[in-house]
Amino acid sequence: MASRKARSPASNSVRRLQSWWIPLATILLCVIGVVAIHAGWLAFSQRPAFDFLMLLAVMEIVVGGWLLLLSPLQPNRRLLAVTIFVASQAAIHQMVRLEGFAGDGRPIWTWRWIPAPQERVDWRQHHQQQIASITQLPAVDLTHTSNEDYPGFRGPNRTGHATSPSLASDWQAKPPRLLWRQPIGAGWSSFAMVGDYCVTQEQRGEHEATVCYELRTGREFWAHLERARFAEPTSGEGPRATPTIHHGRVYSLGATGALNSLDGATGRPNWTVDILKDQPKSQRLFGVAGSPLVAGSMVIVNPGSAGSSLAAYDLDTGSPVWQAGNSGASYSSPQAATLCGSAQILDFNAEGLFAHDVAGGAVLWNIPWISNPQERNNVCQPVVCPEISPGVDGVFLSSGYGMGSAMLEVRRKAGKYEVTERWRNKHLKAKFSSVIVHEGHVYGLDNSILTCLDLATGQRRWKGGHFGYGQILLAGSLLFVQLESGEVALVEASPIAFRERARFAALSHRTWNHPALAGRYLLVRNDREAACYELATNP
Repeated sequence: MASRKARSPASNSVRRLQSWWIPLATILLCVIGVVAIHAGWLAFSQRPAFDFLMLLAVMEIVVGGWLLLLSPLQPNRRLLAVTIFVASQAAIHQMVRLEGFAGDGRPIWTWRWIPAPQERVDWRQHHQQQIASITQLPAVDLTHTSNEDYPGFRGPNRTGHATSPSLASDWQAKPPRLLWRQPIGAGWSSFAMVGDYCVTQEQRGEHEATVCYELRTGREFWAHLERARFAEPTSGEGPRATPTIHHGRVYSLGATGALNSLDGATGRPNWTVDILKDQPKSQRLFGVAGSPLVAGSMVIVNPGSAGSSLAAYDLDTGSPVWQAGNSGASYSSPQAATLCGSAQILDFNAEGLFAHDVAGGAVLWNIPWISNPQERNNVCQPVVCPEISPGVDGVFLSSGYGMGSAMLEVRRKAGKYEVTERWRNKHLKAKFSSVIVHEGHVYGLDNSILTCLDLATGQRRWKGGHFGYGQILLAGSLLFVQLESGEVALVEASPIAFRERARFAALSHRTWNHPALAGRYLLVRNDREAACYELATNP
């Protein structure tokens, strides 16, 4: 028998490189990696979208290069193989649609043949049907108020504290009862609630809508439409701010800068002002997000332009009262405060925290605080902590992107303000959310994990649970945590330990909107649906 000739090492190496396992293994690993990034199981950096693109680039280079240079195919077939490889990716791309990004930057994909949520509703027909169903009902009355109302962004004082009866915390024995669930226009607005009604903002086609619903039924009573549309690939489309209900009127601010004063009974405008008119292009990548603040006889907003960091308008006429400050805006809302005996408006803007005099808007003091220099994302509401020591008031600040939190001490000496840091650390980085201060402790989402800090020292008391980039509010000694996934969890507001008491699926899909609680009625929404739940109370 003739002996076989031994292959040379070089020949074996060439054959190994020509093996089909190289492109197949590369494709398989990249597909697994893409799925893992999409699910949040894998991350190479703090930018999942970048990781996703890098994996695809590796696959293109390895597989495409192998097909052109190393494959055992005949030269005239290699180009055909590359063409098929590229065409198959194009076909897959045509099958999926990007529906934005999660709070940590992960892309959200869905099948292209599934209609987008806003494509499923004919908003004009929806509005007509809603109005036709209520013609025999009494007119809306937003003047009847109670101490359980939730009349604006994060409640009466923008602190996230709700006034409610003693609520049952055993949701297995007494689960939240769904009163209604229905489609809603896109946007990240929350609900404002007074009496039997609730108001929010949403995108309806090419119009921004401020809409009034009946609290217990979800029936639409009126809608004011403003021809405007803001859309951005990361955060999607629609208004970002939450309306404010005050003395029977509704004040709403759209993502493109339209400030409205609306009759609470009918939704008809009393006046409309473009807060960005004649101003340089807004620096805000994600649109106008600050909810209007009523202070005395004025409504205050944050245009974020040179000469107009904050602007005040007359409640009755919409006439300008004052404009002040030169900083660009970020995504926090104006916050009323009394510090060292002086009424002030806090503006957590792109440059830091600025305190303005209420009467004329003059800047009284400021402290630099720049989070994410490219986007300047300061979102968390500043929290006023009165009398943290004799003659000293405090302000708590927090933001994400590695910035962390700080407790500021504000003093007034010889007519001038002094602002220093009592402590500063990175234990709590509130990226998309605001925090709750309760009985000497602060509770907030450190990116996606709930964290409790001692307010006096900044020491971390506990950290637990994975909630995504959601929002929180407080009722009694219970934290309602709105998960980014749409669930709502109930957590004890106690510094002793992290204790989650209950959880239920209030919504589905990405939810960045703040929940709202009036008495025993919990209102939740995202960019596609809204729901109202009645919570059980203790005997």
